[in-house]
Amino acid sequence: MKRLILLVPSLLIFGCLFSQLGGSSTYNFLSLSPSARVTALGGTNITLIDHDLSTQLANPASLNPLMSRCAEFGTSIYPGGINFGNVGYAQKFKIPGTFGFGLQYVAYGEFKETDEQANIIGKFTASEMNIYAGYGYQFGKIFSAGVNIKYIYSHLAWWSSDGLATDLGAMINDTAHLITASIVAKNIGGQIKPYNKGVYEPIPFDLQAGFSFGLRHLPLKFHLTFHHLYTWDIRYDNPADNVQSTLFVDSSQLKPKQHIVDKLFSHIIIGAEINIKKVVRLDIAYNHLRQDQMRLTTKVGLPGISLGFGLHIRQFDFSYGFQPMAEGATLNYFTLSVNTGGFVKRKTVPKDKS
Repeated sequence: MKRLILLVPSLLIFGCLFSQLGGSSTYNFLSLSPSARVTALGGTNITLIDHDLSTQLANPASLNPLMSRCAEFGTSIYPGGINFGNVGYAQKFKIPGTFGFGLQYVAYGEFKETDEQANIIGKFTASEMNIYAGYGYQFGKIFSAGVNIKYIYSHLAWWSSDGLATDLGAMINDTAHLITASIVAKNIGGQIKPYNKGVYEPIPFDLQAGFSFGLRHLPLKFHLTFHHLYTWDIRYDNPADNVQSTLFVDSSQLKPKQHIVDKLFSHIIIGAEINIKKVVRLDIAYNHLRQDQMRLTTKVGLPGISLGFGLHIRQFDFSYGFQPMAEGATLNYFTLSVNTGGFVKRKTVPKDKS
């Protein structure tokens, strides 16, 4: 209990100490896209704010009264049969602000246990989940802020771990000028109980900023998302990029490539969304970091491109996100949102004819 009490105030103070990229942290499923719409817009987007509840995990400041009584279900199948998804619900009470609750999960499936000689001696499973609650508050005409609190549980074969984290978000949504700007600090926190006693691992903290703008006479909105702002070089450390010595020139006399342009664009996701009469959405985005990480020198592909569409009819909203990956694999994400308040018929009081 003491450890938990000490951890809560430390979330804000030491969040940046856990600033690690994938591969050097645990609970990395927290960095995955929370919905089909966000997947279609590059996997990370913090400037969406409307009736779509699935944006809560992207930015808690997006929680607003339009999401009240909405239930959201999302699922995706990753290569290898890994199932990842999210279930959420939002409610506005009599007090100011909007609350959102949900469960994010990933099931890695069943694996064969083998000994040193590759003999099968058993089976084991692995799964992780994130139970979260959030609150968003709008003040003034264009400002909003929000927070998510997350309890994380991970079960990997015979090892298990618990963690606690928070997301903090702020947003300016100027509908008169069709401009939105946001900043979010994600996964500030750490492990409460590590997999191995006394060995605490960092979790995938991220500092993000976003900017989007629309066109006055076209149903088109452009999105720019900036991620991993706490560090400059987030490129994949590819050994092929290292300068090799030749017969005539020693490698010690050559300067390594700087890759300045790649380092800059690795932080940027460019996306666009067409919203036709608030019924049909078409999304496209380019994620340079994903393109750099998944491209193959032997094959031509576009793993940095993502596409998707959405359909909003009355209280139902369906979204689909498509993302090419390496070796011909693809990621397909489906999200269904239902406004349960639309099923409740309000009683009308008959007028007194007397």
